[in-house]
Amino acid sequence: MAFPIIEISADRITGDEQLGSKPKFWFMRDGERWLFKERRLNTGEDWAEKLASDIARHIKVEAAEVELAECSGRIGCASKMFVEEGENLLHGNEILGGQLIGYDRNKKQHHCDHTLASIVNASQQMLGNPLDQRIMQILASYMVLDALIGNTDRHHENWGFLMRYERQPADNVLKRLRVAPSFDHASSLGRELLDDRRSQILQTAGIKKYASSGHGGIYLESTDRRGANPIKLIEFGVQHYPQYFRPVLRRLEQIPLEPIIALVDQVPPERISETARTFVKAFLGYTYPTLLGLAQ
Repeated sequence: MAFPIIEISADRITGDEQLGSKPKFWFMRDGERWLFKERRLNTGEDWAEKLASDIARHIKVEAAEVELAECSGRIGCASKMFVEEGENLLHGNEILGGQLIGYDRNKKQHHCDHTLASIVNASQQMLGNPLDQRIMQILASYMVLDALIGNTDRHHENWGFLMRYERQPADNVLKRLRVAPSFDHASSLGRELLDDRRSQILQTAGIKKYASSGHGGIYLESTDRRGANPIKLIEFGVQHYPQYFRPVLRRLEQIPLEPIIALVDQVPPERISETARTFVKAFLGYTYPTLLGLAQ
């Protein structure tokens, strides 16, 4: 069965979204707010976002709900609002900027201080030491998802905490905190490649090289010139923070690859070429066993 495609009428649009680089707008669907994101020309951002969301849920990683969508001929996807009434979304840059001296929360690209260690340290300072392992295991699961799908866009505004406060006579008192679902996965699964390049990679057995060449938004060390490859980040995490990463990888071991691959066949043919479909399956066929090897 193919994934459905939501048709958005103009009368359901409620406003624009300022964050990010792609044209976006909010709309209402069944009484709930959704964000439409138009895919850029010659990319598979729409199907990559949809597949990433469904793969995440299949491997028990909490992620924003996504559907394929269209609006007046504009092709893209729609993501359901995950911030509940009374909650505030605190992005990673706000967390790091508020807890770590000298952290530039306004820097948009190549932020070498956005390291795995800084994420752990800032979370510890904000939430108390020792840090609740469940929180970091959830964040680690997002990084494992990134490695599985090749997501290279986990910058410091693409993760965060959801905070609910209870107003007291003197001030606001934190009532509940939860990790925000994983979101913004369009930079994954080779969505930027043209079919000629995909065919070349497939014909030359170049999936491993391609999967190992991408650089993400989280750095290993603040002296590094580029963000870590998503798979290398998991290697580093297993070595330095095994209490966070090993449980996630062991959970992945319990989930067969075949149902994950089967999700790729649910993308409608009008949204994805057969070459792209074959490429995505080959990519997952490489990253999945590679990650399981890191669980040992």
